[in-house]
Amino acid sequence: MHHLVRNKLLMGTYVMTMLYALHYGMPLYVTSSFLSTKFNSSIVGTLFLVGSIFTLLFSLNFTKYLRRFHTYRFMISILISEIVATLVFALSENPTIAAIAFVIHFCLQALILIMLNLFVEIFTKHAETGMVRGVFLTLLNIGILIAPFIGGALLGARGFSSVYIVATVFLVPFIFFLHRFMRHVPDPQYHSINVPESFSRAMGNSNLRGAFISIFLLECFYAVMVIYLPLYITSLGIPLVVYLTAIIPIALIPLVILPYELGMIADKKLGEKEMLIFGLLITSGSLLAMSVVTTTLSIVWILILFISRVGAALIETMTYTYFYKKITAEDASLTATFTNMRSVATIAVTSLGIILTPILLIHPQLMFVLLALALLFGITYVLPIKDTR
Repeated sequence: MHHLVRNKLLMGTYVMTMLYALHYGMPLYVTSSFLSTKFNSSIVGTLFLVGSIFTLLFSLNFTKYLRRFHTYRFMISILISEIVATLVFALSENPTIAAIAFVIHFCLQALILIMLNLFVEIFTKHAETGMVRGVFLTLLNIGILIAPFIGGALLGARGFSSVYIVATVFLVPFIFFLHRFMRHVPDPQYHSINVPESFSRAMGNSNLRGAFISIFLLECFYAVMVIYLPLYITSLGIPLVVYLTAIIPIALIPLVILPYELGMIADKKLGEKEMLIFGLLITSGSLLAMSVVTTTLSIVWILILFISRVGAALIETMTYTYFYKKITAEDASLTATFTNMRSVATIAVTSLGIILTPILLIHPQLMFVLLALALLFGITYVLPIKDTR
């Protein structure tokens, strides 16, 4: 019976993951273009930078908030605030209010993902970590695959604001499932360690360090794909609607079909290290391809981005599987720090983009080359880790 209850809770978490992915994914590749209608490119990068910094600052005492408000109430408050912030960002005509709402929206989206990761960890048996994380990532990526297509259709018919308005609708059933499955779940005994301490702890452990470096590099890749690639693609003459409805939905397929199988392989056949290195090599190669291709043919970009997501699926699944086999549900600060590598990566990418703005205006492909070299260098941190098998 206990096992069945755990499964029901995990299934509820999976449903919420899918709803979150649809909410998160609809405006994902639209946001930088939407912001560019209100601000110049350097301010767009700065807003992503500020949002990432606030996310990190809020996470510094993450476990303190969980213990004070309890997991369920804390999550409810985040969801309601996210609905309000997203609607204000979408509808405000005042650039200052829109900027503030975007920063809040950016921060809250990251916190929701941290909480979902915590829920999955609470309801997972160690021996099933790879498969459970594989399903989690598959559902997350199904939503992110479907959502841009919906967002692109809305963008073409109704404009930018409609994308964000519809995205908030998915959080309403999310709140229902949260109330249905999570309100009586007891909180784990969260360890009293903060994010700086947990980061120091991770960097002092060669295994965790390899996982953190890998997820950081992956999130750098995603930040470049979300912030800079849409702007670059449209500068080549490919319409944003075509990018959203024709290129991205096909390119993201590997992130849907691969994670579960890869997680099962990691659990039962191979360790994570070899597949993680292979993923870093594939993703690096695809970035170098992006740096030299200037065609407007959609099929070429579909192929390059498809290959890049094969590499990303390998990195993401192996890193998540490896990391969550090394920690427990009580390690909320480690979970928060790991998840917030997205914020750290966004800070790194946007800071570099702001510094290199004069060069990037002439040679925007430089960002792809630098990231490719960073991924190759990251292999040196993966080589020392010990496989879980």
